[in-house]
Amino acid sequence: ATGVDAAWTNPAGLAHPGPGALGATATAERRFGLSELTFATAAAALGTGSGGFGLQLASFGFDRYRESRVGLAYGRRLGERFSLGGELAGFATSAEGYAGHFALTFGLGLGLEVSRELRLGARVFSPLRVERAPGEFLPQVLALGLSYRPNARVDLAVEAHQEVDRPLRLRSGLEYRPVEAVAVRLGVSTGPSEVTFGLAYRVGGGLALAGFAGWHEQLGLSPGFGVRWARAQLPTDQAR
Repeated sequence: ATGVDAAWTNPAGLAHPGPGALGATATAERRFGLSELTFATAAAALGTGSGGFGLQLASFGFDRYRESRVGLAYGRRLGERFSLGGELAGFATSAEGYAGHFALTFGLGLGLEVSRELRLGARVFSPLRVERAPGEFLPQVLALGLSYRPNARVDLAVEAHQEVDRPLRLRSGLEYRPVEAVAVRLGVSTGPSEVTFGLAYRVGGGLALAGFAGWHEQLGLSPGFGVRWARAQLPTDQAR
């Protein structure tokens, strides 16, 4: 992913598409149909001549128990094909009747553009063991992935996602655009098995709306909705 779509995946992708690019996204998901497990995110990205900058915000839970996240990320090109990124993220946990907790961690990402059709990426998040609450630690993640665009209508992605003390997860995704304004999305994950489906519609002016749902093999359905806005890279003389 590149631009604002990279804010939650790999900070190296913030280096693209380039100066003047601006984007924002917001999503809301009701995990397994429970209002107490509402998960909301927001992100923004700005491309400059010195690289791309990203902001991350997330909230999970309800009034009596909430987990929040705020993060800053940066990505920069290293030559024509390589890009490097980093992120700093803070996690706050609050529960009614208990003291709140805050933890700070970081992550790094790499990107390689093998060709116009094929990109490779690697990401490590929270490589040091960080306690977010007594006896509870932030996830330590190592992920390797690739994205492939065989033509203008199809995008394919595959990722190996490893968290410390958890089984390896394999994730794959497909986006198909039957017409320019519509995108159909399908994703499959292992360990545990999960299937996601989504439909996005480009309204115009850089604005797109999306609905999606995930099916967990044990916990059931998680419906969600998202909105995305993006402005393409400005011409060179305007981006200075």
